[in-house]
Amino acid sequence: MIAEISAAIAAVQAVNSAISSLKESAGHAGDLSAVVGRWAEATEKAQEAEKKGAGVMSYKEALQLESVSRQLANFDRQLQDICLLQGQGDLYTSIKRRMEESRLAHEKEVARIRLKRKQRQEAFRLGGIILLWGLFGIAVIMATVYTWARFR
Repeated sequence: MIAEISAAIAAVQAVNSAISSLKESAGHAGDLSAVVGRWAEATEKAQEAEKKGAGVMSYKEALQLESVSRQLANFDRQLQDICLLQGQGDLYTSIKRRMEESRLAHEKEVARIRLKRKQRQEAFRLGGIILLWGLFGIAVIMATVYTWARFR
């Protein structure tokens, strides 16, 4: 789990450096596509970390993942500003539409994983209860047989 969060943090740092270089170079189209690519990669890594940690993250990992999510939201605002300054508002809208589709699919997947984990935990709990009642039943039967054989 820590590896996935570390990868997401590294990807966010790469996006940050790409945005800094984009601002310094007056934002050429090639640089903009590199930033978008790195931003998408960082978002995917953050989503992957969230999938793997759905319901099992420690407090520290959850805070790190929340920090990554906040930084990605900040990069989103910066990208919007850059696109608007370059007169490419339609590009930003297109990017956001595609990312929204991806985000919805991700949320469905995370919800499915959480439900599956919850069902698995419930099945283990039910299996444990059945096992304990079975052992109790066997103990009662054995005690009854022992008592019957002893006092017959």
